[in-house]
Amino acid sequence: MLGGWIVRLLIAVLIIRLLWSFFHGIFSGATEPRRKTSGKADRSLPLARDPVCGTFVQQSRALEARSGGQVHYFCSEKCRRTFMESS
Repeated sequence: MLGGWIVRLLIAVLIIRLLWSFFHGIFSGATEPRRKTSGKADRSLPLARDPVCGTFVQQSRALEARSGGQVHYFCSEKCRRTFMESS
């Protein structure tokens, strides 16, 4: 009998703690001033889209192929080979 009350008490304490955390987060988010952001990431890297699979890759780490006066960037040798075969 005593064990049943202890379990109920622990469950009640856990529920109260969860509700407290939930409402504390809502109220602190509503009252604290927002941080001003410029809308840009702190560090941006030039990305290019792989024309075969659509993956975005960093230009500095991508494989390149030139076709028709344009530079195309690829995430893998397989994508570059597929592109070159279809051109």
